[in-house]
Amino acid sequence: MNKLKEHKKILFIAVPALVVLLIIIIAAVSLGGEETMEPTVDLRNASQSTDAAVSAGKVDTAKELNGHFLIAENAGYELYLKKEVMSVIVRDKETGATMESTVAEDDGKSNPSWAGFMKCGINLDVQVGNTTQQKKVDLISGKAEVNVTAIDGGFTAKLDYPQYEFGFELTVLLYDDGSIEASIPESSIYENSETNRIGNIYVFPMLGRTRLGETEGYMIVPDGNGALINLNDKEGRFSAPYSQRVFGSDVGITESFVLSLFWGKYETINESEYILAPVYGMVHSDSSMAYLAVITSGAEGATIMAYPNGVFTDYNWVSARFLKRTLYNEPTSNSGGSVVKVTDRFQYDISVRYFFTKNEEANYAGLANRYRDYLLKTGTLVKKADDFRLRADFLGTDRESWMFTTKAVTMTTTDDIRKIYGELRDEGVTDLLTLYKGWQDGGICNLPVDSYDADKHIGGTRDLTRLMEEARDAGIQFYLYVDALRANPDTTNTTFNVIKKIDTRLYTENTYKEVYESMRFLTPTRSGLLLGKLVDSMAKKGADHLALTGITNTMFSYRYSGTSYDRIDTAQMQATALEEIAPKVSLALEEPIETYWKYMDSVIDMPVKDSDYIFTDESIPFLSIVFKGIVPMYSDYVNFEANKHEFFLKLVETGIYPSFYLTMEDATALYYTNSNDLYSSQYNVYKDTMIEYYKVLKEFNSHVAGATIDSHRIEGKLVTVGYSNGVTVTVDYSSYAFTVAKNGSVVMSYKVGGAE
Repeated sequence: MNKLKEHKKILFIAVPALVVLLIIIIAAVSLGGEETMEPTVDLRNASQSTDAAVSAGKVDTAKELNGHFLIAENAGYELYLKKEVMSVIVRDKETGATMESTVAEDDGKSNPSWAGFMKCGINLDVQVGNTTQQKKVDLISGKAEVNVTAIDGGFTAKLDYPQYEFGFELTVLLYDDGSIEASIPESSIYENSETNRIGNIYVFPMLGRTRLGETEGYMIVPDGNGALINLNDKEGRFSAPYSQRVFGSDVGITESFVLSLFWGKYETINESEYILAPVYGMVHSDSSMAYLAVITSGAEGATIMAYPNGVFTDYNWVSARFLKRTLYNEPTSNSGGSVVKVTDRFQYDISVRYFFTKNEEANYAGLANRYRDYLLKTGTLVKKADDFRLRADFLGTDRESWMFTTKAVTMTTTDDIRKIYGELRDEGVTDLLTLYKGWQDGGICNLPVDSYDADKHIGGTRDLTRLMEEARDAGIQFYLYVDALRANPDTTNTTFNVIKKIDTRLYTENTYKEVYESMRFLTPTRSGLLLGKLVDSMAKKGADHLALTGITNTMFSYRYSGTSYDRIDTAQMQATALEEIAPKVSLALEEPIETYWKYMDSVIDMPVKDSDYIFTDESIPFLSIVFKGIVPMYSDYVNFEANKHEFFLKLVETGIYPSFYLTMEDATALYYTNSNDLYSSQYNVYKDTMIEYYKVLKEFNSHVAGATIDSHRIEGKLVTVGYSNGVTVTVDYSSYAFTVAKNGSVVMSYKVGGAE
């Protein structure tokens, strides 16, 4: 009986204690949303304030801004978060300027899908079965469960979508340099449904958004050298956005017209320049606050999108969309039947670094300088000797059809090049860079090239070697030009080592020419193997300068030997190939993407402007600001420019060096070859222009040699460029008068001033 009383006494004490403990556990779980070693707070409840410092990884709910609560800060910036919609606000502590990532209150003009998109910091396109229109899902309509953990410098959010049976984690960090990084690890993504799968992911798509013309400033898009879209009221003039795939399209996937709810049919307007840099930006001029977003992981799967007001909403916004899955047509028979299928999820981490600037650095030049510093710090860009040279390229030989075979059409021999070099030297033109195209046995279209074997019609291997030695002694940089991507099925066995698209069909690139009508793409592994053999073969003859095209800006998904590879795989394999040969040769890369910048000694065919879309307001030399003084840049060919004076002024403004494509013979001889688009190239026609460009631009570049561009300002038709050595250059596009002052300070509508 006494024992029974003792048990009752124990229960009387223990049960309430257990109840209290249970209440504490439930309260702790409700605050954090998940078990964690880090403190967690429900940001929807402002009463849950904490006195702990943000640097300790806690939320200061006592500091509120437009419904957002302070979650991280440093000496320069504060980061605020509104949990339920994953909305952030970045505040400059010095100026008080802010940039918001969502639209809190819709004006009622937008449809429900757009309204949800604008209110949420994370948005998705969901692939439902094999339907060709992906479903827009935001955090509100998707009824997502959001659990936030505050960590040092930011937060981690676990986003679950129970009705779709998938989810992932987002981490946002504020760094001491004033940048913010948002990342979604591939390993955090889960998908448990065969019906609902993630198609695209948008991370803070409306960061810095503005309405109509209420804010002064512009959006930056990486089109060509760079372009701006002003934030003025567009008055409904545009119905389509800027939308381009980073690093070009994916030839390995013939998409089955995957449409998103808003913009699917407006994706492509016309062919554009390559996006070489995975960046975009927003500048608020009136508050002197700006950011440049750099895609540090996942660029191969990204599309840059810029929406001026009037395109679906009254807001201006720029962002990246990350492709995780798409549709394609897989053939079911040789007669043309096919079935729509969904790709596997593309495996890559998503990471975007937002670099903020203020005051006098809150402009495109300041952002370009910030980007350059980041590239140099991370080793993505390596400083090279940036000495002025005129680029004089030559075409050796091509082929035209003859009876049942082909015959050589020889345009420029090694002896011809010697003669041209001699004439230019007599005129004082000594600083040259040359790419020799069509030097290989069989001519320019005989691809791939795996050995140093020159065509006999240009003089043969021995004489080409002697020419390169002579050029080296004369201080001329002489490069052998090679397409490392393509294989010609008419000159090479392409049964093996060429890619098939994801739909298992052999990829064929049409040339639309008469002699060789198509090309194949080599697998990245094969490209790397052949490049290695070529470089080793060149080394035996002392040749150590190689100019590459093809793999420098083309990556793709493909299928080979039953295995599927995506663009990330292609980029990694091509980077490995370049890394292996870079120590052995000097590399000139044609329009290279950021992934390969660390391997180049010079950039060739650098665009001087943008694609001139109707909704871009200004062309800017964004990439030129990044590269000038770090690595030499060479332009597209002057031969094919309609307005050569304006093009000349662009070279002055951008710091890009001039390029000419030359032949000794008249270009009419190429009429029946694959090089028939080279319609004007004869050296005698361009000799005087080359000499003039050389003398004027060499003198100009002597003022800015080795200096970087610090500032760039456009005022109507006047452009002012400021260099790190104190020199300023003013270019006048309003007059095409050729004026030369006695002191040489004013030449062809530009003026050099400042310290030197």
